[in-house]
Amino acid sequence: MFGITFFLSHTATAEPEQHIVVQNLQAWHQRAIAGGFDGQVLVMQAGKPLLHHAYGMADYEANKAFSTDTVFDIGSITKQFTAAAILKLQEQGKLQLIDTLERFFPEAPADKQSISLHQLLTHSSGLVNNLSGGDYSKVSRNTFIRRLFKSPLEASPGSSFSYSNAGYALLGLVIERASGQSYEQYVQQHLLQPAGLRATGYTVPDWQALPIATGYELKRDSFWRGKADGSSERWGTPLEKSWDKDGPWWNLHANGGFLSTIGDLTRWHQALQTESVLTKASTALLFRPHVATTRAGTYYGYGWITEPAGEHGKVVRHGGSNGIFSTDLRYYSDSQLLIIFMTNNDSRFFPDYRDTLLASVFTITKE
Repeated sequence: MFGITFFLSHTATAEPEQHIVVQNLQAWHQRAIAGGFDGQVLVMQAGKPLLHHAYGMADYEANKAFSTDTVFDIGSITKQFTAAAILKLQEQGKLQLIDTLERFFPEAPADKQSISLHQLLTHSSGLVNNLSGGDYSKVSRNTFIRRLFKSPLEASPGSSFSYSNAGYALLGLVIERASGQSYEQYVQQHLLQPAGLRATGYTVPDWQALPIATGYELKRDSFWRGKADGSSERWGTPLEKSWDKDGPWWNLHANGGFLSTIGDLTRWHQALQTESVLTKASTALLFRPHVATTRAGTYYGYGWITEPAGEHGKVVRHGGSNGIFSTDLRYYSDSQLLIIFMTNNDSRFFPDYRDTLLASVFTITKE
């Protein structure tokens, strides 16, 4: 049986500011319970949890409550594992960030041959964001490559930031061609297993032995935020959708769709901070502000969004959502503050509950 864990660190020796933060988190915790929030939250500072709790129901039909071990679809947070795998391959001498598509895809058309791995990692390749068909369309490796290479560029490679899920799926294929393994086999062997992640991936973990959250979406005739009743209907779990034998089809593969837990994401963060899976130099490349995004002061690293001079100090972060599940992971290095927010009902609880959680943490203004 999986228990629900709740920590509020409120000691007499804590800093006065931390007392205020803890009080605010207690208030947020009570609001989340009263508001019927479904999901999980972790707020950790310097390795010590201030709030770690599971709320509401993971599966209403089966009457299963959330636990802190419940598995979520983490969406685009998958991209940081893809980026880390590319850097691991560079450490192993199997590729370089300056390599272009022509090396791995001799069939690449002339307008795409010069796109570099760096440009794919930073969403500056000019490739389209998504191919037609949706996340769960049966798009094989070969079909994906053919469709992507036929699609027109949206910008000249290297000229600007333009988010591309398709670009990260292509990186997944680079990983396969450079390593000789499937995408997940390589990521599991060289990143997840060394970091101690046992409930993260596509098909390798034993999902039958783990509680997986069911996703919910608003009914078509329902509205939210004061209009009608905001009632939800069952969407299901990712494992109920159309997958290939080794995970999602390639509209989603390597750019999203990883399943994970809040505990595994915490272990992943700790592995990056302690250089357990990548060298210090490679880790720095993940978080470096490589390319400016369309938002002032915000840059894209490799699989991470970074704000070197954010409102609350330097932060590296990324979110992931398929419109049903939403996960938000962020680390404020100046205050050593890790915040992870997860819900299985995006349209009801995101971003309102996440934003009020952040406000609960950052309430102290400097004079």
